[in-house]
Amino acid sequence: MNNKIKLVMSKADEEFVVKMRRDIHQHPEISGQEERTAARVIKELNSMKISDIRSGIAGHGIIAVIGKKKEGQLTVALRADMDALPIQEQTNLPFASVNEGVMHACGHDSHIAMLLGAARLLKSVEGELNGQVVLIFQPAEENAPVGGSRPMIEAGALDSPKPDAVFGLHVWPTLPVGQVGVRSGFLMGASDRFKLTIKGKGGHASMPHETVDSIIVAMQVIQALQTIVSRNVNPMDAGVITIGKLEAGTRYNVIADEAVLEGTVRLQRPEVRSLLKQRVEQVAELVAKSLGARAQLEYSEGYPVLVNSEEETEMVRLATSRWLGKDALATIEPALTAEDFAVYLQKFPGSFCWLGCGFPDESKNFPLHHPQFQVDERVLPIGAQLLAEIALTYIQEKSR
Repeated sequence: MNNKIKLVMSKADEEFVVKMRRDIHQHPEISGQEERTAARVIKELNSMKISDIRSGIAGHGIIAVIGKKKEGQLTVALRADMDALPIQEQTNLPFASVNEGVMHACGHDSHIAMLLGAARLLKSVEGELNGQVVLIFQPAEENAPVGGSRPMIEAGALDSPKPDAVFGLHVWPTLPVGQVGVRSGFLMGASDRFKLTIKGKGGHASMPHETVDSIIVAMQVIQALQTIVSRNVNPMDAGVITIGKLEAGTRYNVIADEAVLEGTVRLQRPEVRSLLKQRVEQVAELVAKSLGARAQLEYSEGYPVLVNSEEETEMVRLATSRWLGKDALATIEPALTAEDFAVYLQKFPGSFCWLGCGFPDESKNFPLHHPQFQVDERVLPIGAQLLAEIALTYIQEKSR
């Protein structure tokens, strides 16, 4: 048995993870354009002498395998996402983005570096492994509603070797460094996306009686949409409808003939999805009609609800408590943020956890997707070893 394997992260390993994160942070690439990022990952995997590497999967996806599986042994997969966001960075870091209008504002640079660090650790004990570890470097996590996990699965990325379980993590700024948020069952919400086009009748600003003001109609539609969750959804079921974008008008003295709203629907229970979609369409159409306008809906179902399996989540707890101590396990509540890791969990058992990256100085902590978002870099070697410990714990415990 391999239950005596001990993972040791050296000073060189710690420096490697920090160096990788800074390099990738400085050169962010948005969904579907992760060419340099993927090339850098492949270069590092090759330098570790990992021979089983497949690239160009569903765009720039990469699969690498550590260990040789024998009959009856287990395969565990670890995933990191690689894409950045179309956000102008405002951190003033010495390694801030050199790509105008693109930033790793969601911590995917950290995830890549952590998985590469985990690969170094696991490669160092490869000969002792009683199974194999699949490394998933996934593109386009931010590309909702399509994402990157579903295209990778559909491309056969995990057909051979097929994992017995899949694990992942996400840096979380509301938790301090050294804390790991672990929860079985529902952890993150489903995420849908919609676009509403309000068609009115334009005209001169001085003659509103001859027009149908699409901006006024849009305002009424937005207000009415906010009643759907509060009056149509069971109060015990979480749900959110948010309009994040409104475009209308061409000039100060012209009544706009068209307004375009873009928004998102978040929910906890899959069965609520069809209700919310139906009500968004009904409310928008009827409110618009009552004001003499028309509403057209384009609705895309996105990422599913992220549900962690119990047994695999217990493996994360066990790995965390053995290595960092039980005090490192943070009590967390679910969030309606969405993650396309949920797609893996529809196909394989597995678990996703939150890794604290918050600074002791709370004034430095900004939310994910904020132009000033940063991670306390002490989290980087912690995340790398945590991923490796989870994989090793799963193989050891399930092989008993």
